[in-house]
Amino acid sequence: MRQSANSAKIAVCGILTALSLVALILAGFLGVMTYAAPMLVGGIMIVPVKEYGTKTAVTMFTAVSLLGIMLVTDKELAFFYLMLFGHYPILQPYINRLSSRLVRFFIKAAIFNGCSVLAIWLASVVMAVPVFDTDNPIWLVLLFYFVVGNFAFVFYDHALWEFFALYDAKLRVFLRKFVKF
Repeated sequence: MRQSANSAKIAVCGILTALSLVALILAGFLGVMTYAAPMLVGGIMIVPVKEYGTKTAVTMFTAVSLLGIMLVTDKELAFFYLMLFGHYPILQPYINRLSSRLVRFFIKAAIFNGCSVLAIWLASVVMAVPVFDTDNPIWLVLLFYFVVGNFAFVFYDHALWEFFALYDAKLRVFLRKFVKF
């Protein structure tokens, strides 16, 4: 890769990392954005995935995740980005290459539910959220979360796929006027 192309890649990913982090920090101040902001910020990952490849996208995801855990005041929001919505735009193109729709569905469901369980476990360990207390009706909340969360994830998956198509059709041409990919 030429030096100027490498510099452009670093600059674009640095700007996108800063944009992602600022969006997460600002969303941390608004309690209603705890679940929506990580989904929206995850959509920013489409640019490095499409333009620079998986390795660069994983590097950007790692930077946003680490900085988010350190700087975002709403740790639940940061965990949702880290565990669910930050890495999924990197994985989705690979999963969608599978020929069987049923296999794709089960892999996506396993990713969402496995990452959700891991995020809940980490929240209980790191942030001392009393999730596993049997006297507490938190189990009903978790059941509701998994039911609603799976439906929301299906919509997120579809919206992300549509955004990939929109990026290919319109946004890539627009961005190339300003940045040489």
